Order: sequence, then C-alpha cells, then structure tokens
Amino acid sequence: MEWHEINNAEDIAQLQKIYGNFEDSYLVRMEYVSGDHVDHELVGSMIQSNDLRAVFQRLDEDPFSIELWFTHTKRVNMFFVNPADRCLSDIYSAKVCMNSSSVFWTVYMDFDPYSEADISARDIMLIEAEGMRWRVLSEKAAEDKSSP
Repeated sequence: MEWHEINNAEDIAQLQKIYGNFEDSYLVRMEYVSGDHVDHELVGSMIQSNDLRAVFQRLDEDPFSIELWFTHTKRVNMFFVNPADRCLSDIYSAKVCMNSSSVFWTVYMDFDPYSEADISARDIMLIEAEGMRWRVLSEKAAEDKSSP
C-alpha cells in the first residue's frame, strides 16, 4: 500500500476523513526503532532516527486497518490497559495536528499544538514527531482471508 506524507492541514484532513477520526479504533501494535546500534567491533553508532510505527484497527470495514509511521519521534505518552482493571481500551476519537516543528497524534480532542502546557502534559495519550506518514494496511475482508 502507498504511503501518504503529512505536510499540511489538507493532508491531515484527508487522513482524519479516511479513518473517521480514529473513532472506535484500537491500537493493536507498535514498533520503535532508534536507529542506534553496536557493530561487530563493539563500536556504537547513534543514528537516532527514532522511528515509531503504530497499527490501528477499527470497528469499520473501509478501511479496517491503518499504519502511522512517525519519523524522528520526540515524545510518546501512552497508557496501557490491564485486563484486571476492567477498563476499555478502545479509542473513541483521536486527532492529528501540527505546529511549525512537529506532528501530533492524540486522543485529547482539545489539544493545542502551540500550547506548551498541552505538549508537556503527562496525563494524555500523545505522540509527537518531526514527521508522519500513513497508509491503509487492509480492509476487513482481506484481513479475514489471511487469518489462519
């Protein structure tokens, strides 16, 4: 599937429309790659690409699953649900927004990307990165066919 870059408000509006503002979605997988490594001679390299990829599925068929790729990730605030807490883990709604230096994904609908208080808040789900792209992974019918 084709990657779509987030560069401006129109790109964000397209993503929000296609994925229905993340309504009734679930974060099903995340992968973080720092880019740093130690080579065979035990020399460390700090690339610091800080790529974070997140896959969502939702209670809708078109599209069913989407992947967000955050490049040069700066901040991740996540809250994970323990089944013993008997809390729901579905996302009611989320938004993507940006300021002059970052792109944000958050479930805090009143989030202001220019408010330092909002950006530094620790009690909201938030991903901040220098860049973001997204792609549709599959529709539900295709996902069902590939299941064992």
